[in-house]
Amino acid sequence: MPKFLHLRWMITLVILFLAALLLWLTTTDSASVWPYRNTLQYYILTWWWQQAGYPQPGEPGELRGLVRDTQGQPVAGAWVLVSWWDGTTYSTRSEIDGSYLIAAVPTGQYRPVAGAPGYDSIAMNRWVTISPQTTTTADLTLPPEPLRSLTPGRNLSFDPSSTPTCADPLPATALRQPFTFDNNGRPSQPALYYTPLTTTTTSRLPVLMIVYPGPADAWDCASLPLAAAGYAVVALGPAYSLELEADIDELERVVAFIRAGQFPGSDGSRLAVLGGSYSGLHVQRLLQRSPHYEAAILLGPPTDLFDMRRRLEERTYIPPFGLDQVMIALGLPDREPLRYWRYSGSYHIRPDFPPLAIMHSRTDEVVPFQQSERLSANLTQMGVTHQTYFFDGASHYLLAAGGDKDTLEIYRLTLEFLAEHLQ
Repeated sequence: MPKFLHLRWMITLVILFLAALLLWLTTTDSASVWPYRNTLQYYILTWWWQQAGYPQPGEPGELRGLVRDTQGQPVAGAWVLVSWWDGTTYSTRSEIDGSYLIAAVPTGQYRPVAGAPGYDSIAMNRWVTISPQTTTTADLTLPPEPLRSLTPGRNLSFDPSSTPTCADPLPATALRQPFTFDNNGRPSQPALYYTPLTTTTTSRLPVLMIVYPGPADAWDCASLPLAAAGYAVVALGPAYSLELEADIDELERVVAFIRAGQFPGSDGSRLAVLGGSYSGLHVQRLLQRSPHYEAAILLGPPTDLFDMRRRLEERTYIPPFGLDQVMIALGLPDREPLRYWRYSGSYHIRPDFPPLAIMHSRTDEVVPFQQSERLSANLTQMGVTHQTYFFDGASHYLLAAGGDKDTLEIYRLTLEFLAEHLQ
């Protein structure tokens, strides 16, 4: 082959390879790629908008349609939502005949998302164009909720116990045992088991599984008072991640151990779950997967990621710890609505949820308190038993050391709620 033909073929192959690589980078759902892709896209678009002007909502139109299942039957009570690029949402729930109407949607292009209990959530695979003073139709089909096959955990083992003591926020001493297990081949997160000093192998203590927003051993002084009050406390702290489902699988494996009575001195038939801040996402997903807990407690939980993104773009909310970059990495809400939808628990409430207690500080510097207001309103709409408490002076981390009156009140309310539903 002449040299120029050989070179021509080489150049062609390189171009094809680069084109294929570019296509993969722009379409892949790999968690090692999409956060960087979304971040780059955001900064390119915002740079351009700073030169040419940010998109502005136009004259509104309407979006209507039908929500059906795969058999063509209407789905009542399904949430249908569209989002503007900045996270401003327009939403409704479907009627008994599956019909829905979202009025006053600004002119523009949207990807509707929808979901309902017992069904998988979906985003339309095409853009829907809303025109001024025009009704646009978009019908949605919800597939059944996929059957999950969770590989059970194995080889649960406990290390020797110790008796740590804390003076703050409440004086307490309890037994503490680290535990490990085979987590389907993945390293299990650091986990601790706390029980009262008087616990024996024949004790039948109600169980409180706490999912902390950080390593469980950093929250010793939050766990100890709850154990000393008469609870078997199972404490875990998943690492921060943009992909939560594997961590939630791990939590469900621990729940299976609890229900099977494999935690000494505990009564696995009386189980409540508690989560706060970032780990509130995990607890909400646990309830969505299986609501069969006796009670649940949420402290300062994110419940609507669209609204958090809207506040970020308005600059009325500047989260610490680089959380603004996490929100940007999720992508623009109009282009990546499912990433926001999946972990917006306000839209995934089931009528068979257990009783909930929700606590939030009105001065929360990490998660706006309106997130709990929204969750509470939707729980009321679904008829779920719940109690909501707001505090005027507390910080974001409601169980943190400090011993101030709000912290002490939070412990009191927590113990009262647990006594009502677990004792």
